[in-house]
This record gives sequence, structure tokens and C-alpha cells, in this order.
Amino acid sequence: MPAGDSPTLAEGTTLAHYSIRSVLGAGGMGTVYLAEDTALERPVAVKVLNHEVAGDAAFTDRFVREARAAARVSHPNLTHVYFVGTSEGRPFFAMEYCPGTTLEEIARRESPVPLERGIRLLAQAARGLAAAHGAGVVHRDVKPGNLLVLPDGTVKVADFGLAKSLAADVVATAGRIMGTPTYMSPEQVRGRPVDARTDVYLLGLTAWCLFAGRPPFASEQVGELIHDQMNTPLPDLEGPRPDLPPALGELLSRMCEKDPAKRPASMEEVARRLEGMLPRQLNPGSLVARGFAASVDMALFAMLLAAGVGVFLGLRLLLQGEQVGQVGGAALEAMDAGGTVDLLLSVLAGLASAAVLLLSQFGLEAWTGRTLGKWMLNLQVVREDGNRPAAAALLLRFLLRYPMVALFLVPDSLPAARAVLAGVQALAVGAGVVTFFFSSGRTLSDRLTGTRVVYRFDRQGPAPPAEPRAGRS
Repeated sequence: MPAGDSPTLAEGTTLAHYSIRSVLGAGGMGTVYLAEDTALERPVAVKVLNHEVAGDAAFTDRFVREARAAARVSHPNLTHVYFVGTSEGRPFFAMEYCPGTTLEEIARRESPVPLERGIRLLAQAARGLAAAHGAGVVHRDVKPGNLLVLPDGTVKVADFGLAKSLAADVVATAGRIMGTPTYMSPEQVRGRPVDARTDVYLLGLTAWCLFAGRPPFASEQVGELIHDQMNTPLPDLEGPRPDLPPALGELLSRMCEKDPAKRPASMEEVARRLEGMLPRQLNPGSLVARGFAASVDMALFAMLLAAGVGVFLGLRLLLQGEQVGQVGGAALEAMDAGGTVDLLLSVLAGLASAAVLLLSQFGLEAWTGRTLGKWMLNLQVVREDGNRPAAAALLLRFLLRYPMVALFLVPDSLPAARAVLAGVQALAVGAGVVTFFFSSGRTLSDRLTGTRVVYRFDRQGPAPPAEPRAGRS
């Protein structure tokens, strides 16, 4: 059957080496079919330009050009385009078949969508769009129905049918608005040039719908929709979603600014900010790693302390030397007779030792986030939510782990007090080891300060798997 004789292609119709099996979806511009790649024996999705617009030579030329542009982009969060061609005068392209569900269906089925799940889905979509923008392609039709979620939780940005090359010349066709009015940017409805910030706006509208369960602008009148897109600020989400974090609400408002210059400058920035709102995937440090890190830290302290002892002895020898002069020597002998010099130097040495321990442990951790031992073992101290602890929490951790710091402030003339402090230090170490085994890898100092020692991370963990569900591409 010729391609133009029917609104849809019959099962068994062949386009190049693709055999049509069934209809997956249809829109104003084209119809998507499930087909079989007879050359590689795999399922694919084939999008065929509708015959109503196939007669427009400029339109079909742009369709083919943009499909080829999309084919040059490869990213895990984008549908891959395999082939671009024409059959009996009707352009089509074959792309990766992605069985799953759309964000539109998720928003309707799971409303309200849990915040963390929604942010993970949107962050993946932003990563895919950022890759497209990096290759010079702007999607221009981002909406919940064009974002697919596979059974393993991967998001795929689909349908680049309206995408255009950023490097291509843009010639606006009078009276023609390309896109879905519910998901259009102000510059689109005005017929102005679009760029990556257009997709930022559209993803902001999509995010609003995902969390609210409905589009932000949902009038049944196209004129009212266009007016809202150009003039009405994004509605506040606090009503439908009182649990929305202020940072997320602020990001969506910026994404949906009517003036493109006020939006985030890139989709990469959007992705980073969304990922920054996710809880970190914590990988607790092992007891062996933590013990080795502590040993390195104490070795550093011992070296610094040894240097301090050398300074102490040097000062003592200097004060006792014959070069101090006769008058000074007599005064020194008088002070030394009562042990004043030794006491003074002992106090100074104790204060210096306490300061060295404080700086080599708490100071480094508060300044750089890690001690030398943790740096060598790739460990870091974080709060339960994965963020960096406050300095007060780190100081309390230090005091709980090293009560022996008080030893340096107790003179040798109080051996009982020094023995008690030494015992307290031993108890602190023992309590930390015991609680580590009975408290899911957290020591006593971890629990009392609300912190954890984990292996260092720089990016968010993978999204949790989604429930398997058959759907469309």
C-alpha cells in the first residue's frame, strides 16, 4: 500500500529494511510505529512524517536535516537514531525502541510523585538534553510525553521531531507555531529564535507537572494558553506540594522566567542543581580503613610533637647556657632554684602539644574536610544526609575521640589525674570499636555528633530501579 493512501501504515509495510508491526503513538507531525529491523533482527521505533505535511518541501527537508542532527548525538539519556530516509515521498527515521512509560503517565498514576524520585528523573532528562545542546541540537518539544522511563529507571529523551540545529539558519513560517501550546516557551509562541534556554523553560514546565500532577497552564483555549506562556508567572507549587524544598521551587521559577536571559544559562547547570538536591549515596568506611587513617594522623602528630620537643630542649639549653651573662645568669639560677623555669617551659610545651593535636586533627578537618589519614584512605566525614558537618560537630568529634588532649594541660606533678585521662582515652577507643560493630558502622563519636565516616564521593548515586511496566516509545 502506498504510504500516502492511509493515515497509518498497515502491518507488514516495509520502509527500507524496516517492517511495520503496530502503532505506538501519533501526533500532529508524525506517527511512531513499532517495527522490526530485518537486517539486524531487532525491534525499533520508526517515526513517519504525516502525509498532511509531507508535501511541504521546506518542512520535510528540515525534518530530515534535524533527524540527522539528532543521530549525531549519543548519550545514555537520549534515544538513539539509527537511520534517516524517505519512502514513497514520505520522510521517516528509525530510532531506539524504548519499552517503558512516560513522565506524563507517571505524573497521572503516581500523583503526587515522591520528591526524590521526581528529582532523579528530571536530573537524567537534564543530562540528556545537556548532551544534545553540547552537540548543537535543541529539542524544542520537551514535555512529559516525550520523556520515557525504562523498566530499569533510565530516562530517555525522545521525539526530536521538532529539534533544530543551533547552527542552521532559522526561517519563521508566517502563521505557523511549532510545538504543543501547553509546553511552549514565550519565544516560541512569538516566533522568535530559540536556543538551549528554550529547553530549560520547557523542562521547568515538565517538572511542575510532574510534581503537581497537572500542567501549570491548562486552559482549554489556545489563546489563553499562549497568553499565559508569554505573561503569567509560573504558579507557586506550595499549594499542591507543601513538601517542596525552597531550593527546588526557586530553581523551577528561574527555569520558567519569561525572559530567557534570566533562566539558568545551560542545561548542565540545571542538572548539577537538581543532582545537588539528592541525598548522597553513602558508602561507610571500614573499621580497618578508619583505623589506618587514625594511625597516619597520630604519626603526623608524633612527628610534629617530636619537632616541638626539640624546640623545647633547645630553649632549655639556651636558658642554661653560659652566654646569658652574669646578671642574667644569677636571675636564672634564682628562678631555677624554685623550678620556675621548668614549670614555665612545661606549661608552654603542654599548650603547644595540645595546639598541635588540635590543629592536625580538628583544624585540618574543618579547613579541608579531611585529615591527612582520611585523605590517604579516600575518606571523609559527612552528616547523615551526606553534606559537610558544621565546625561545632567536628570539634565535638575531636574531643570525643581525643580526650587525651587534656593530658598535655595536666602537669607531671598530678600523676593520678594523668592516669585517669589516659584511662578515659583508652575507653574512648574501646567504645568506638564496640559501637562500630553494633551500630551499622558508626562509632560512638559518630552517633553523638550525627556524623559518619564514608568513602569520598563526587557525584550522586544511581537512581533506584523503577517498577517494570509495559508502555510505549
